[in-house]
Amino acid sequence: MNLKHLFAAALCAVLTVGAYAADKLAIAEPVGKGGVPAADIEAFWGILESSVQSDEYTLISRGALKQMMTEIGLTTSSDLVNLNSNQKARLGEVEGVKYILVSEIGKFGTRLNCTMRILDASTGEIDQARTANLRVADLDQLADQIESTLQTMLSDDKNLKTSALLTPIIKVSAPAYLAEDFNVRLESSLMEKGLRLQNLQSVAKILKKNDLDNLNELEPKMYVKVGKLLEVEMLIQATITRFEIEKIAFNVAETGAKGFRYIGHLEGSVRIVSARTGETLASVPFEERVNFRDLPISMTRDWTVDDYGKYLIKTIIPAEIIPALVNSPALKEKLPATASAKESEAKESEAKEPEAKEESAGKGASAGIARRLLDGLRRTTPEQKD
Repeated sequence: MNLKHLFAAALCAVLTVGAYAADKLAIAEPVGKGGVPAADIEAFWGILESSVQSDEYTLISRGALKQMMTEIGLTTSSDLVNLNSNQKARLGEVEGVKYILVSEIGKFGTRLNCTMRILDASTGEIDQARTANLRVADLDQLADQIESTLQTMLSDDKNLKTSALLTPIIKVSAPAYLAEDFNVRLESSLMEKGLRLQNLQSVAKILKKNDLDNLNELEPKMYVKVGKLLEVEMLIQATITRFEIEKIAFNVAETGAKGFRYIGHLEGSVRIVSARTGETLASVPFEERVNFRDLPISMTRDWTVDDYGKYLIKTIIPAEIIPALVNSPALKEKLPATASAKESEAKESEAKEPEAKEESAGKGASAGIARRLLDGLRRTTPEQKD
């Protein structure tokens, strides 16, 4: 065999190995929720397909995926998240596809929420180390983040530095919404700071499947077990020792006006635990009090006690709890440098601002309300009265 033929054979072998080395990836039709228009779902599907920039994967066509799903008795993409044992077995028998990207896109208030998961077609199982949850203002902002997110999800590095939020430990009588609202708000705020988190719903399903859905005070070895199941580096869990909306009657003698005003109290701590050792890396306490009297009457006229409670959670977590968490050494090293830097700059700026300037800025009607609300948010001792 001459040199020319030898080179051609070698090149053919390299190309053949390369072709077989690339795993085949299918992208299922995104599942729309919360009134997302069909046109946006179709556009998002196209964005996903055009954003896979990896030599390790070969995309298969939509038609091939549809045929494969039909063979195992599936009709919609939403079925892929909850396969039964028979479907998983049949999915594993289908040749040609190694992974399937499944996604959901829905409205979360005024924002879009996007959840993406990688399904291992050989087992029918969701790879919990390869999930992502994005909350964005609109489809354009989502498109800007998809490529880098998919690059991370499709990386060979399975040891993604993720954390998981566990259900809060509530030590007081509290409304049913407290645990879920607290964790949803905490998840959203931490992700905005750049912390990688497992999707709350995925965490709940995995723990329930393993009879670990009632997580109160755990021994270190149990935290390690939970960490292995979730495939995370750190576990974050809040303990709430006080959640109260205090209703205080008032009576103005001069005018005869009567009514009620409300003051919210939220106390407890957030623990950060190493999922490898079960060791507590940090415990960040919070003791907050919010006076609601400066909220506009037009906003609170029809509010119930639960409305005040939900507003308390919505206000306290991003304003007070998150800044303390992101400045703890355990989390600071896990966040992008810009997140902690911005927190420090904001605190320095506030500390340097002259008191006289703050008083002057508060003279306007809207500025005055903003300042009084800020005062109400500042930490106070239980002995202080309104």
